[in-house]
Amino acid sequence: MKIKLLALILFLVNILALNAQDFPKGIYMSIDEVQNKEPSLAYTLLSERRTIGEIKMSGGNDYRISSTTKLISKKDIKKNIAAYSNGDTLFLNCFKYNIQLHYTPILKHGRYLFFVAGISQDENMYNYQIQESETSTFWSKVSGGIGGAIYGAKVAQLRFPYLVDLESNELTYLNDFGLEELLAKNSLALLKRYREEKNSNDIPKSQLVLKYIDKLNEL
Repeated sequence: MKIKLLALILFLVNILALNAQDFPKGIYMSIDEVQNKEPSLAYTLLSERRTIGEIKMSGGNDYRISSTTKLISKKDIKKNIAAYSNGDTLFLNCFKYNIQLHYTPILKHGRYLFFVAGISQDENMYNYQIQESETSTFWSKVSGGIGGAIYGAKVAQLRFPYLVDLESNELTYLNDFGLEELLAKNSLALLKRYREEKNSNDIPKSQLVLKYIDKLNEL
């Protein structure tokens, strides 16, 4: 999915859905707790949007979660917590899905959580996303594999759409192939309608993607 299209999707979703959350405030230690909307810990954490400079320098996702109490450690926030809700927005821990560090807001929810996050650290997905990106000439890696990669400023700012299936905890990179694969798995009739609408070009692509995320969540 092109970055320009992704920017438009972000704009639309922020207007239409970012505040439409109904996850009780608290700390969710597992994806099952997210699915059941039952946080196991009632502590209040701090959510802070990271600066562009920070992201350029060290990569990672858009929101930093921190604690004012020693009862919740930095390690817990980094590796163990699945998600945190401040009562308005649910923030997903991207580390759990090998999409770099820090958190990102859930933009649509149902069986599938829709969000936008940084480039994957899974080597195969990383390479695929780089190939799809319009800024592929700006990225750089050192030898030693994806774990030792040094992301350039352009790559650090790249954002891609994803879905997480709450029933299986599986991550899908939501390019055309990923969306069609999910539609085929859930409803061949829905896949057919999606392809018809996509080929007609009557609806802007960004709106069409959002429409069929909603349809998946309505099944």
